[in-house]
Amino acid sequence: MPNYIALLRGINVSGRNKIIMSDLRILFEELGFSEVTTFIQSGNVIFQSEEPDTKRLEQQIETAIEKIYGFLVPVMVITKSKIEKILAENPFKPEQKGDYSKIYYVFLKDVPKKEAKESLEDLKFENERFFISKDFIYLKCLVGMGNAKLNNNLFEQKLKVKATTRNHKTTTKLMELLLA
Repeated sequence: MPNYIALLRGINVSGRNKIIMSDLRILFEELGFSEVTTFIQSGNVIFQSEEPDTKRLEQQIETAIEKIYGFLVPVMVITKSKIEKILAENPFKPEQKGDYSKIYYVFLKDVPKKEAKESLEDLKFENERFFISKDFIYLKCLVGMGNAKLNNNLFEQKLKVKATTRNHKTTTKLMELLLA
């Protein structure tokens, strides 16, 4: 059965859109998913499903969360092969050997339109760089994400798609859990 990672956007941030991870795990199990594991409070779920269509899985999870919690949470479902490719093709290297603390991955819910992607071409901020692929953004913020101008909200606004960002440490840990 295929393994997936579900990334929920904007839960448990500043006391808003609160979802307890143990409750989220139960919700995924009630949806018929197996081998469900959550990782940290920001909405990362590893699970198995026989459903091959990630968009259908996203819709199913979003609908269930909205029905139970009363708010809409954008969900990105990522396959094992996609996360492997993202990590392998990262164009950014750490400033110091092994220090990936300034590298982030921005997962886009949909493929942005060409014109929207072009709107990012002129964005330049000191100590911040990004590379956009078809439906994904690599981001390097030397000043840290908390001080970054190139952040999740900016990318959503410019690209007109929902997005969620994870740091390198979380992303690699999710990959480890996916393989476990």
